[in-house]
Amino acid sequence: MKTLKLIPVLFSLLLLAVLSISSNIADASTATALLPDLRVSNISTPGGLKKGTCSQIRVTITNSSMAAVSGSIPVILYISQNGQQPSSYVGYLQGGIGPNDNYGKSVWFKNVNIPSTGNVTIKALVNSDYQIQESAYNNNTKVIKAKVTQFCGQSTPAVTGAKLEITVYQNGSWNNGNYAAISGAKVTVTKNGQNFIGTTGSNGKYVFAAIPKGLVQIKVEKYGYQTVIQSYMMPTYYAKKNIGM
Repeated sequence: MKTLKLIPVLFSLLLLAVLSISSNIADASTATALLPDLRVSNISTPGGLKKGTCSQIRVTITNSSMAAVSGSIPVILYISQNGQQPSSYVGYLQGGIGPNDNYGKSVWFKNVNIPSTGNVTIKALVNSDYQIQESAYNNNTKVIKAKVTQFCGQSTPAVTGAKLEITVYQNGSWNNGNYAAISGAKVTVTKNGQNFIGTTGSNGKYVFAAIPKGLVQIKVEKYGYQTVIQSYMMPTYYAKKNIGM
């Protein structure tokens, strides 16, 4: 009889244990969902890179999570050439970053020393010591390669090239030139480490004044849409490129 009386008690204890585990899992999932997700989304070299200590590099940090980050966020920049020990620079994203910030905020590194002309590898890392707890850390690093062809003090020649008209539209809407335009999309054309940036108007278009000929990378991004990255062979004449999102 005692054994029969113990069965309901044991069942109640087991049920409480299951509910407790489920609650803990739910709490953990909620906590993870509320953690930020910092990313190095872009590294750009406005004005190009030059041998010496006059180059400037911009690192863009985004946060795709619903959780904001306050205070200063550390960002580290590494410059390496010819297999030598990389030099490092530390910057801070002041004022933190808000939730769902897919356009990002920039950290500028000025007077960066480039040892010599030739190829250079640039690496940026956000939250390197993991002092800020995040939901994921796999996007905290970005690496690009660029070319250095000039010296500090040497004037930068004007960019020569042809116009490039970018039209951004909603996928599936293109019909013989009729389309649903996407306005406010950020368009970045990259050539040899140099970025040309514009934003589409109400007709979904943006025209770059002078893009150098040759292979370029076109990146189109807007909140709510999947980022599109394409390669394009820029000709020496007025070119038009249509990109669906």
